[in-house]
Amino acid sequence: MASLKDMTFDQLVPSKSDYLKKEDVGIGVALTIRGFKREMIEGDHGDEEKTIMGFVEPGYKPMILNRTNASLLAVATGTNNVGEAIGKKIWVFNDPTIPFGGKVVGGLRIDKIDRHVATTGAAPIASEPDWD
Repeated sequence: MASLKDMTFDQLVPSKSDYLKKEDVGIGVALTIRGFKREMIEGDHGDEEKTIMGFVEPGYKPMILNRTNASLLAVATGTNNVGEAIGKKIWVFNDPTIPFGGKVVGGLRIDKIDRHVATTGAAPIASEPDWD
């Protein structure tokens, strides 16, 4: 086990979330959209139905989409609907400037892959499986 001195502050209180968090992507990662589904998510004000986006790459949890990221998907994928977005590569990153509850806390954002592949060396994956 790692020494407490070597842990990040996020590691001090680990989250057992079933969904992608900003800490899971570091400065960013290239991910392929596997598909979308609706799930009931426990929120601060009870259960809410949310749209979840899954990824092809193993080890990455699904991402809960908010209104902003759903809008950014059209730009990032160059598509107009959900069906066309499946199989497309996107860049998912931690944007430290995202506000929530009156504080700047950071969060997940989506961008076009081509803005990041050249600088990171990330290689596209040519897989387009179905996700139910």
